[in-house]
Amino acid sequence: MRYEDLFERHDLALLYDWLEESGDLYVDLDRLNCGALNNSIHFVDGLAELKAVVSHETFPQVCISIFREKQYPIRGPVDDSLMAIALEQVPDHQWFSIVSLGTGLPAPFDVIGYGDCREELREELTSLKGNSIRLGQNPFDQPEADFFQHPNDVWVAMFCADLHSPQPYVTKNRTGYARYDSEPERYRDHIEFW
Repeated sequence: MRYEDLFERHDLALLYDWLEESGDLYVDLDRLNCGALNNSIHFVDGLAELKAVVSHETFPQVCISIFREKQYPIRGPVDDSLMAIALEQVPDHQWFSIVSLGTGLPAPFDVIGYGDCREELREELTSLKGNSIRLGQNPFDQPEADFFQHPNDVWVAMFCADLHSPQPYVTKNRTGYARYDSEPERYRDHIEFW
């Protein structure tokens, strides 16, 4: 399966608008039926970068979740200023994780720290002084993690097979985008390359 084929024109128009709103999108590419932690996370700042990420995937079954709201909003090199911001903004006893850019392109981000209290946050950040990081809560650690039911906040597509279906199938949480339907010309230059 060429996973870039999961994206229809209306999907690309929607994601283009989300990129215009937030500057980057958090992409979780989960490899299904392989157990826990078999996903990669990416931050993409354009549709070309998104295409590079999904076109390099070769696993036979995936779930792609793309979040509208900026994820891991505390960003930059770890210094006293970033540490003060993090300690102020991350509530005590809330799960957090710290990610950094991996190597190579399209590089997934690596989880390099995590915890659930301010003491652990302070320890993690102290050990990462000088490193460029992104800090926040993994969206899958939030109580409302059934993202398939929230198509205005998360775009989800799954390509999978199961014992009840002889052929692989695609499931998506969106079937259209009204703004694209009413203004397709607005998006032509931004999505034609796909």
